[in-house]
Amino acid sequence: MKKKRYTSVPSHRHDFIEFSFVLEGKGKERINGAEHRMQPGTMVLLLPYQVHDYAADAGDTLLMYTCNFDMKLLTEGPEAAWGVHDLLLGRNQAQPAFIQLTGDALQENMRLWERMHKEYESALAWKRVMLRTLLLEALTLFVRSVGNQDADPANPPTSAAARGIWSVVQYVNDHYLEPLSLAALSERFHMHPAQLSKQFGETYGIHFVDFLHELRIRHACSLLLTSDLPISQIAYESGFSSYPTFSRVFLRIKGMTPRQYREKHGR
Repeated sequence: MKKKRYTSVPSHRHDFIEFSFVLEGKGKERINGAEHRMQPGTMVLLLPYQVHDYAADAGDTLLMYTCNFDMKLLTEGPEAAWGVHDLLLGRNQAQPAFIQLTGDALQENMRLWERMHKEYESALAWKRVMLRTLLLEALTLFVRSVGNQDADPANPPTSAAARGIWSVVQYVNDHYLEPLSLAALSERFHMHPAQLSKQFGETYGIHFVDFLHELRIRHACSLLLTSDLPISQIAYESGFSSYPTFSRVFLRIKGMTPRQYREKHGR
């Protein structure tokens, strides 16, 4: 968790959930091409693999809390059994990407985020348990605030297609080291391959194969830096069926060979 000032952050995506809260300053953010204003009280729940960027207004800076966490925090363990997954997309309504808090709701959330930040910076006993509890409270308040806000055309809800593709993304994120294909996923999730491919591209701005390759290359990078495994073995350990394919994809994504990557980072 960070408390930091920003002037701008270029377009990017990541494989974790990003939960943010604006304390000071004004600016704008784009999420998958849709733009919204940022000001004190703006809270954003950004799902994995969504593309976003933000920038402060000229002469201003954005002071923000940002909390990044793995989506498994909400989709595995006892929280999943409680229905915490619904915090992401909503049970009876699609989940908007951001909300704008004012009045008592703003003050309540400011106190909560300050507690989270202090806990994160501390070395107290059971720190992880307390952080998890505070995060769940913040997410719950986010969902409740969504229900109290009028529909905003600049803040479109997640479509039914996006909600459907989210289940696919979760599955791929959990099984990317296994043999996966668009055809197999289509059969598992009862969708036509062309429909699944289209929805994936429209929702995340990336082809399914490229998405799968990014996950596998990220895993390969971890193995390159933390093990002495031969690079040929790392290719197969990362889900690739052939070493030439692994080498070609690694070079395209990282701009260097696996060996160069290992040498550059100290091994």
